[in-house]
Formats: sequence, structure tokens, C-alpha cells
Amino acid sequence: MSASWHPVANAQPAEWLLRQGALGSPYGVIRRFGSGDPNRPDVWFRVVTWAPTSEGRELIGWCRTLEAAAAAAWDHRCAAESWRHRMAARRTDAAAMAAQRPAAAELVRFYRAARRRQAAASVPANASAPLNAGNARKSVPARMPQLQGAS
Repeated sequence: MSASWHPVANAQPAEWLLRQGALGSPYGVIRRFGSGDPNRPDVWFRVVTWAPTSEGRELIGWCRTLEAAAAAAWDHRCAAESWRHRMAARRTDAAAMAAQRPAAAELVRFYRAARRRQAAASVPANASAPLNAGNARKSVPARMPQLQGAS
């Protein structure tokens, strides 16, 4: 008797190696952790920098979703590149750069804070104007979704 079920149906991904493009070098590793009730586990995703061995990896953070974990790894990649460029522009040598390099989680925190400041600075002055019946449609930024059923 042949069954349509296969053991691979029980397989769940537990680790992701992040790289830009198929041949790009890796920049992060995400690992899925579940605890508690096996039927409804409490799932967390640990994000670390990429290194050939675990000893060389550095914690970026813990996230509740795979998407948030991937975003944190990407933000770390961008933050690390930005930091390296800034240090190189100051003609800092490699040894000094290694000694001054912030922790991965701190790099991401500073990078995201800088992006928030840039976004806040680029908001037009009239974007915070109160809405009224006459300008409700045109003053809502295009990136904000309209409520269903709104006319």
C-alpha cells in the first residue's frame, strides 16, 4: 500500500544563511528556536553575523518573525558597510578599526535611529496639518493605506 504522505512533510527549516544574490558572500545567519508546548511553540529567531564558524559570529538580536530577523541582518550589513566607509574616509587603519568597531546589535540600533531621523527630517511641513472634509484625500500621504469603505 502506497501512502501519499512522505516524511519530508515533517521537515521545517531551522536555519537560514543570508546572502545577497545566489553567489554573494554570506552576511548573516538566522536560526529558529521553539520552546514550550510542542503543538503551539513559542517561536523566536536568533540573528547573528556570518562567519565560517560559530565562534566568529556575533549576536545581532532576537526577533519574533523571520521577516524581522532578515531585516535586522540586512540592516547590520548596511550599517557595517556605512561604518567601514566612514572610518576609511578618516584614513583609519585596519587595526584601529577593529579596536573601535561597535557590537553588531549597537551598529543596528544606531543605523536604525539614523534612518528614523533622516525620515523625520524629510517629512514635508504640511504633512502634519489636521485633516478636514475638504482636504482629507489629498493630505493623506500616498504610503498610508486608505481604510476600506472610505469614500
